[in-house]
Order: sequence, then C-alpha cells, then structure tokens
Amino acid sequence: MAASIVGEGRESSEFTGMRHVNLRRDLGAVAELIELCFGATMDEAGRAAVREMRMISQSGPLLWLLAGVDRMAGGLEQGFVYLDRGVLVGNVSVSKAALPRSMGKGHIVANVATHPDYRRQGIAETLMKASLELIGKLKGHYAILQVDAENGAARRLYERLGFSVKRTFIRWQRPNRFRPPLKLMEMPDITLRGRGDWQAEYAIAERVRPNERGGMGWLQPTLPEVFRPSLGNVLGRYLAGKGEEHWIIREPTGRGVAASLSCLTSFGGAAKLTLIVHPSYQGQYEAPLVNYALRRLEGYRAPINIEHPADDVVTTALLDDLGFERRQTWLQMRWEMPVQEGRYDDHR
Repeated sequence: MAASIVGEGRESSEFTGMRHVNLRRDLGAVAELIELCFGATMDEAGRAAVREMRMISQSGPLLWLLAGVDRMAGGLEQGFVYLDRGVLVGNVSVSKAALPRSMGKGHIVANVATHPDYRRQGIAETLMKASLELIGKLKGHYAILQVDAENGAARRLYERLGFSVKRTFIRWQRPNRFRPPLKLMEMPDITLRGRGDWQAEYAIAERVRPNERGGMGWLQPTLPEVFRPSLGNVLGRYLAGKGEEHWIIREPTGRGVAASLSCLTSFGGAAKLTLIVHPSYQGQYEAPLVNYALRRLEGYRAPINIEHPADDVVTTALLDDLGFERRQTWLQMRWEMPVQEGRYDDHR
C-alpha cells in the first residue's frame, strides 16, 4: 500500500495515508485503537496507560503543556498514524531505549496496531518501514519490539523486515483463589536482602538476564538502579502505595548471593515476583524461593504475577506445578541497523 506523509496543517478530513502522530489531535483515537487491538492481553500497567492517555486527551488546554507526555505514552510523539478518510486506523510508536550506552543507540518500536477492519492491506508494513527509516535518521543502531508468540502474521512481518527473536518470555498469573503450598520439608536459609547485597544480586541478573536478550522483561532493562536501594525509590513507592522486598539465599560460604526473589506489591493490584538464580544453583533454589514467597503472600487479595524466560525449563515446570496459569507468551525481537560503507559507528 502506497502512502505519503503529510505535513502539519495540510491534512483534510478526507485524507487517506500516513503522517507523523500529533498528540493534540490523535491521542484519544490512538488510545481507543490500542485498547481495541490489545485490550484482551493487556496487563495492569497497559490498561493504566490507556486510561491515562484517554484522560489527557480530554483535558483540553492541559494537553498543550504536556511536552513530557512521551513518558506516559511510550514514545507516541515520535510515531506515525495511518488514516482512512480522516479516521485513524493504524499506529506505531517509537521511543528511545533506556539501555546502557555500551549497547549503542537503541529505539523501542511499540503499539503497532491496525484496526481489525483494515488488516491485510499493508498498513502495518507501511508504518514499520517508516519507523525504521526514522530510526536511521536518528542515527540509531538497533530497534527492539515485543510481539505475541501467537501472532504469526506480525512475527512474519517483523522477520521480513530483518528482526530476529532474542528471547521468549511467559507471563504467568496465580489466581488469588489458590491457597499457598505447604512448606517444603527441606528449606535453605532465606533472608531479606542486606544493604550491601544489591551488587551481587545485580551481577547474577547481568548473567542470566542480559539486556541483549531482553533484560528483566519488556521495558525492564537490567540496570544497577533496578537493584540499588535508595531513599528516593523507597519514598516514591511508599507514596504510590507500593511495597518491595528482596529475599535471598546466600552461597554456602555465606558471602555471595546464590539466588533472589523480589516481590512488588501495590494497593489493590497484583503482586509481581521476579526470580533470578545463579547458573551454579539452578535447579536447587527456585522451588524454595517461590514456595516461601507464596506462603508470605498468604491472605493477599490479588493475583500473583511473574514474567520469566521460557527457556528456563526448571522454573516453567515449577510454576505449572504451583497453579500458575500461562497468560501470554511474548517474543523479544531485535533489528540491527544495516552497516553502511564509511559509516562511523560512534558507540564502539
């Protein structure tokens, strides 16, 4: 499908084609399209983002002050929309990736959505090609995206454009109707993480959750600040009605950390677990940590979620046994900017 990109102020109500997104004009329609296309598989954070987008789109003059709306909208300000006679039927978002500079300049491609009545007409491909061209103009080195493993058409499109799968993640949920398991007959010593343990925890995460393969999960890179406790982070979580604990198992020497499980809770929302185990102790400490967490969360009135790499067969079997249900399987995909002769790779 051929499409031209029109400039600001030149669009008629009958325009059909692609143009850069205009948040003042498009935010409400983009929110509706995202909810229509992804509502059935959205997690709480996604639904909250859509609600916020819709609220801001209805706020009148306030929208003119929202130069920082990109934080909430996931890079919508640098994306594209596709219209059919003035009606928004396609969208793609582009934003900077918050990954270490050593990895180069990366961008996130998200919210690739086409109205169900307009699919198989080349709209998604048109939007994706425009996004990759934009990333090239921004001197980006790579792009990352996430796609539902069951969306074969989208995966084939991305592979055609040069994306490759780096890792598969499963989002699990344990309904709150399930009672916690009985305590295991043999349990290692599990304690709260000490102030000086975050570096050892981060070192394990760097090894088992490398950013090149998706980090801690979608839009959750493996960075020191994720593990480093700070007064600002603690205060921010408290004001937001959230709590966070990190439980660890130490190495037999008593010095290093062999495994950890963090638990993030929020008022009225699902609890979120994150499990990391050093390769030397995989198969030993997953069950004790998850068993401990489920017993600690007894009486919690909301589901318990965990997003974990699908290639960890030990944890996959464990979560199945403990009553966790597979809610969605996601593929983390990456596209590398083609190397051009004479181009200076400024991140190396």
